[in-house]
Amino acid sequence: MHGYGVSKGLCYAKVLVLNEEAVVFPVEIGSPEEEEKKFLDAQAAVLEETIRLRDRTNETAGENAADILDVHCSLLKDGGLINPIKEEIAKQTGAALAVERVMNEVIEQFEAMENEYFAQRALDLKDIKDSLIRKILDIEKADISSLPEPTIIAGRDITPSTTAGMDLKMVSGLLMELGGSTSHTAILARTLDIPAVVGVKDLLSTVKTGDMVGFDGETGEIFLGMNEEEIEALKIKIVKQEKERSKWDMLSGRPAVTDDGKRFEIYGNIGTPEDAEKVLDRGGEGIGLFRSEFLYLSSKSLPDEEKQYEAYRKVLEKMGEKPVIVRTLDIGGDKDVPALRLSKEANPFLGLRALRLCRQEEEVFHTQLRALLKASLYGNLKIMFPMVSSMEELLWAKEKLKQCQDELRAEKIPYKEKIEIGIMVEIPAVAVMAECFSKECDFFSIGTNDLTQYTLAVDRGNEKVADLYTYYHPAVIKLIKMAIEGAHKNNIMCGMCGEAAGDPKMIPLLIGMGLDEYSMAASAIPEVKKWMSRLNTEKCKELAEQILKLNKATEVEGMLCKFYIQNNIEAKER
Repeated sequence: MHGYGVSKGLCYAKVLVLNEEAVVFPVEIGSPEEEEKKFLDAQAAVLEETIRLRDRTNETAGENAADILDVHCSLLKDGGLINPIKEEIAKQTGAALAVERVMNEVIEQFEAMENEYFAQRALDLKDIKDSLIRKILDIEKADISSLPEPTIIAGRDITPSTTAGMDLKMVSGLLMELGGSTSHTAILARTLDIPAVVGVKDLLSTVKTGDMVGFDGETGEIFLGMNEEEIEALKIKIVKQEKERSKWDMLSGRPAVTDDGKRFEIYGNIGTPEDAEKVLDRGGEGIGLFRSEFLYLSSKSLPDEEKQYEAYRKVLEKMGEKPVIVRTLDIGGDKDVPALRLSKEANPFLGLRALRLCRQEEEVFHTQLRALLKASLYGNLKIMFPMVSSMEELLWAKEKLKQCQDELRAEKIPYKEKIEIGIMVEIPAVAVMAECFSKECDFFSIGTNDLTQYTLAVDRGNEKVADLYTYYHPAVIKLIKMAIEGAHKNNIMCGMCGEAAGDPKMIPLLIGMGLDEYSMAASAIPEVKKWMSRLNTEKCKELAEQILKLNKATEVEGMLCKFYIQNNIEAKER
């Protein structure tokens, strides 16, 4: 069977299937007052359980994972949900059925937005709905808080509250019929290094509790009904995988140096202050991308200057003298902030997002810049503007930063005078004009996720055109080369913080094209260091020259794979 791999790793274990029992709503119900009390009691009980799960998740998986359940807590207290349910109950509807009807309407609205991010938020609402109904009807939930042996958990949709209640030490992997790469369960799986595959068609009609199953969380392959020889081969691969990871971890404390002595900067991408610890643990030499929008996404109200200042200061203090590149607010596209009340757009990725939104919401941008400047005293801060498409936008952002500096100086509030300013190169127009933009910047960071999307006119969240989305496309590679050359002509650093930066196949090509800094998920850092240590920069340059002459993405990827094999770089299986 096949699905979409969303968290790397091989595993082989016994399956536990979480079956969804059909809910039967009672015909006989109490008075509206009695039913409302049932609902409010259930709401209070589910909220208490969610808070308890959040605290437990915070201890086992960190604050980033626990933030998922904070969102659930906010929804359980949201008058926009609670009041319509009470109104439905007042119409002589039973409490459980009222929850079902009202929340289904909201869920359908999210699902109708035709956007993967909002579709995953619909799954969060389903999780809350099911918890409320179970509590009202006194339906017991499967207890997976204590598992007797390593287990693969399989379900139609494994919800965040279910995942948070698992005995995580005994969970070998997660398999789901639904879900996507941005679902909270996928995020949690990656955070905990638990292999996971989602979008597995007919999973629950094929796999039963007690079956022995193996799968690959990178390729999405699922292995059923294996014979003894196949099982033994998979177990050997799993042992080899663990040994490889141990070797990578040994490299985490060393610098990234090629076989012929060329050193590169390897940084980590983070979403919350707590993630900085993971970057340091895996040997990251800085933060190449701090996604500051997570401060906005996890709250019903806009974070004020003090809250942002504390978050930035925490990361800067943790990283010491190591660089911390904070990307200013990148909201819009597939990320919505309820407090901003953004209107729905037909083409959100081409609309009001990131720096464009900051030009419209100047006060929001102003607050963030002040917080960043105040925090700059505590480390090596660099500020990066996203979604720049014109020189006018960049100059406007720099002027706003200068205004904030003048304000703080007048208020006698200290900040670091010299802070490097950079931009994301993620729109083709900027890559084409890279030499011009590099005169106004201290560094570039190439965002390959959006650069690929905008170059190929492919929505990276749309599974219907997923086969067309690839950063191996020759046009994308040529734009990356233009950005690097444009930066170097004015002697500024060019880095990369998109998915390609952590792809071992891309590393030789990026080295050959002269990329200076690589930023990626913390878990990928040791592996990238390992492959870099096997490479020769001159051979990488020769490879880049050959690839820049190709016309097909399949040819590019094929040549990258062949490069490892021809140079005998321990990668024939890769």
